[in-house]
Amino acid sequence: MSMLGCLWNRPRLDRYTDEALRPRLARAVAAHLTRCTDCSGYVERQARLKQLVKSAMPDDAAPDWSGFWPGIQAAIAREKPRPIKDPWWVPLWSPFWGHPRLAVGGAMAAGLALTLVFWPVADNPGSLAWAAPVTVQDVSTPDPDQSVMVYSSPEQALTVIWLFSSGAGIEQS
Repeated sequence: MSMLGCLWNRPRLDRYTDEALRPRLARAVAAHLTRCTDCSGYVERQARLKQLVKSAMPDDAAPDWSGFWPGIQAAIAREKPRPIKDPWWVPLWSPFWGHPRLAVGGAMAAGLALTLVFWPVADNPGSLAWAAPVTVQDVSTPDPDQSVMVYSSPEQALTVIWLFSSGAGIEQS
């Protein structure tokens, strides 16, 4: 008796008796059964039990279906169909139902309407609000370690002056 082989094959013996194992696994179990008397005795007992159960079962007679369909047809005739209720969104979608061109056109029109509503508008009709002209000037100074940048926008009446220093002339303590 090989203990590891028995541990691995024991859960598969019932399926081997019923011939429900894959061919490769069935060959592995059959090889184990040639070496192990305990497992082969278990399989023989299971096979005998299977034969006894089969012999005790009566043969199944074909069922009588002659009264089946008339009863089903009578039940269908008695039953009243329930009304079908559409979901809430069907009346909203029904003008476009089956017309994909209308649906796509409606979606494009809605997108265009949203774009026009949220498009930024400038005070001047010929310019865009985010693209106002800005003039940038570099002003030189007598000190080579400093520079001045001037940004100005005449439409917005805005001028920004930046002073830059290289930090070389600053003493650190």
